[in-house]
Amino acid sequence: MARLVMLEFEERAKVLKDKLAKLEEIVEKELGDVTVNVVFVDKETISKLNSKFRKKRGATDVLTFPYGDEDLFGEIYVCLDVVEENARAFNNTLERELVEVVVHGILHLAGYDHEYSKENEKEMFEKQTKYVEEVMRA
Repeated sequence: MARLVMLEFEERAKVLKDKLAKLEEIVEKELGDVTVNVVFVDKETISKLNSKFRKKRGATDVLTFPYGDEDLFGEIYVCLDVVEENARAFNNTLERELVEVVVHGILHLAGYDHEYSKENEKEMFEKQTKYVEEVMRA
């Protein structure tokens, strides 16, 4: 059974608890029987990670790190401050925006990429939309 483990869990992220089982189903479908950590970090931490690993300045909402290890397949780093800003900007609830970034991270761990391949981008965002709708109905 796939596991999605929430680390550094913030009170604001509690809206994901009700969606955890459905998110784990997506992990199982896309990645198999693996463990994925979701790590909640502040803007300073995500900015440093974004600079170090992507050579991009500033904070972002989500970063994904695939390891492929037996014990830990990968980690999804989420900055709740940026997610909240995006929720307001896109007229979404915090819950929906969090689901969006976690699903986005799962798909990156599954090998989808929207930055380097237009074909892969289309497929990734179609799956993301489908999965987000499924999770939000759960």
